[in-house]
Amino acid sequence: MMSQDNRLLPLTSTSLDRPLSDLAQSKKYYGVSATSETHLRDYLAIILKRKWLILSLVVVVTSLVTIQMYRQPPIYEAETTIQIEQKKNILQTKELILNTGTDPYYWNTQLKLLENPELARQVAITLDLQNNPTFFEGQASSGFFASIRRIFFGDKPAPAHVDKVPVVVNPTIKNEQLSPEQLERLEPYEDALRASLTVEPVEKTNLVTIRFRHSNPVIAMKVADTFAQVFIYNDLQRTTSGTQTATEKLANQIAELQLKIKADEEKLLNYKEKNDIPISTAQGVDITNVRVGSYSSQLIEAENKRKQAQATYDAARNSSDPWSIPEIQDDKSVQRLRDRISDLEEKRASLLRTYTEEWPAVQATNDEIKQVKSELDKKPAEIINSLKLRYETALATEQKIKTDYEHERGAAQAQGKAALDIGGLTQELETYRQLFQTLSQKQNEIDLAGNDQGNNVTVATPARLPRGPVGPARSRNIIVAFLLSLGVGIGLAFLLDYLDDTVKSIEDVDRYIHLPALALIPGQRSERSLLKSKNPPPNTGKESTALALIEDVRSPIAEAYRHLRTSLLLSSAGQPPKTILVTSSQPSEGKTTTAVNTAVMLAQTGAEVLIIDCDLRRPRIHTHFNISNVKGLTNCLSGDLNTDELIQAYEKLPNLKIMTSGPVPPNPAELLGSDEMRKLLNSVSERFTHVIIDSPPSISFTDASILSTMVDGVMLVVHGGKSSRAVVRRAKQQLLDVGAHIYGVVLNNVKPEGSNSYYYYGYYSSYYESSEEDEEMAAEGARAE
Repeated sequence: MMSQDNRLLPLTSTSLDRPLSDLAQSKKYYGVSATSETHLRDYLAIILKRKWLILSLVVVVTSLVTIQMYRQPPIYEAETTIQIEQKKNILQTKELILNTGTDPYYWNTQLKLLENPELARQVAITLDLQNNPTFFEGQASSGFFASIRRIFFGDKPAPAHVDKVPVVVNPTIKNEQLSPEQLERLEPYEDALRASLTVEPVEKTNLVTIRFRHSNPVIAMKVADTFAQVFIYNDLQRTTSGTQTATEKLANQIAELQLKIKADEEKLLNYKEKNDIPISTAQGVDITNVRVGSYSSQLIEAENKRKQAQATYDAARNSSDPWSIPEIQDDKSVQRLRDRISDLEEKRASLLRTYTEEWPAVQATNDEIKQVKSELDKKPAEIINSLKLRYETALATEQKIKTDYEHERGAAQAQGKAALDIGGLTQELETYRQLFQTLSQKQNEIDLAGNDQGNNVTVATPARLPRGPVGPARSRNIIVAFLLSLGVGIGLAFLLDYLDDTVKSIEDVDRYIHLPALALIPGQRSERSLLKSKNPPPNTGKESTALALIEDVRSPIAEAYRHLRTSLLLSSAGQPPKTILVTSSQPSEGKTTTAVNTAVMLAQTGAEVLIIDCDLRRPRIHTHFNISNVKGLTNCLSGDLNTDELIQAYEKLPNLKIMTSGPVPPNPAELLGSDEMRKLLNSVSERFTHVIIDSPPSISFTDASILSTMVDGVMLVVHGGKSSRAVVRRAKQQLLDVGAHIYGVVLNNVKPEGSNSYYYYGYYSSYYESSEEDEEMAAEGARAE
């Protein structure tokens, strides 16, 4: 078995199965895209991560519902069935009462009457529930301890105090007889009755089921029966009252009709005498209507002629070229004058072939042509005047016919109004006579129906004493509460996971950061919970807890850093990286601890390693190694001391050298970006196999971006479960913007229980524990021999 001291001895490359320098080959990154498929195990991981939240919610909700269910007393249900036959209802209208037959709203009306608050109030008064203490006592929930007893021992049978419930039904008390104070006192009983009452019609029958629930089976039975009896009584009262009211109103309406008939007969006679209208006015009305129709036709014809004459006259009067008017062109006198001019011009042309213009015959012909043209020029004005005269004649004719038409139409309207008045009076008189006969017949029917006061509502099945409770449905409600709380818990777990923007696992690094995951470092608390070693490494108090944890080579943290070392050495093609910058996106993500442990792990391979504290704002390297920070990097950059004077050795690993930050300068970024810093890195990279550089967070300061341009690559440390994805992506982008080569992400301080890596580290610890137990058993066997 390897001793504790041997574990801390530096390892050479020859002690490895294969030199690490030979393994430093290109490692292509095949990360998981942001749109990678989500598997069922991812959902299961979310549920397992929040299992205590889900279980707590399920236990609390289910327990509360269970206690509440068993606090509720057992509920009994009594049922009575009534039969409702629809009668031919006599309905009242404004002027008369008519038999309407089937009412389409009858059934809905009856169901609403059964649920009416007034009916519940009558039941409460009938059963004298105000003086029955068991009515509300049984409805109250029991105490906590009684509920517990009921859970384990079940319900006790409910006492059936028949004497507490009156049997006599006396629903004659009306609400009008109660004072407002009495009505107010009855409201709780009314609400309780209506809340526990269920009224349902039986499909395809005239039956209605009345159900009532109560913790006392006798009360449930009596209330159900009383609802039916009070409803029957009220229905009978409404029927009797309706018959009496209908009889009285019929008598009044018959008397009124007799008076109206007599008045209308006298009114009709007086109207005919006053207007001198014969008994039949149909012939006079027809003659007047014929004359109105004739005048209407003549008026239409006259209007058309007037419109035509007006249009012709307006066109001729407003025309700029009178000769273009069709009436002028088609006029026979104009055509004769034009023909005469043509003949004279032919005659003149014939004479000019023989004679000259001075010849008397030629001159006589010219004079005649002028005379005819003069007559032709006067024709347009004459024709326009004739068109005007024709228009005026048509207008006068139209006015005369219109006057005659209006006169005849007025006479026809007067006669028509008189006929309508007489017809209306006659029709009204006939209507009253028919109504008188109908009401007289209806009165006889009501008189006959009044002798039969049978009720159309009867009890088909009276209520029986319930044998067992019907509620509450405890098992069902508890199961529903369990399932609902489980669903809500799982939904809440997914909601919290959706709202959680932190990087929690290697899968998150691949999916959201798009960088290789170099290693996953468990937190110290997780380390203690996973580490099963019976001989933990001693901590002298001189060094940090992080160094003490990795001194035990069998611890999961030590194994995690060895995994980081291997990933780092294989991250560059050709040869392992020399200068490595360790940074983070935000403070307190463990970058300094990662830098220290990475340097230690690299030094354990036998390589010469130098760790430089470039966090000139908050240096911490010296606290991890418990060494002095009086002088360091700033002294070198300022030229005060050379490199050899500033490099300090680590006692446990001679090949691990340390350069602390030295005094904190006022201008860290300027110092780190100077040529001296670049020269320093070039110098130490030639002397050491690996140079680990600890820098400030990249988001807060530009130091990391400056240093990233001087090194071979960058390790980005992310605090598991704390660092925001957006912030880490921003830090990554800042480094990429300056051309930095990012090796990958170190997911630090991870709670293994919350990630898939839990199984890796758990099995790793179990493996070492099993190995130690086997060695101890072998040693004990050797001693026994």
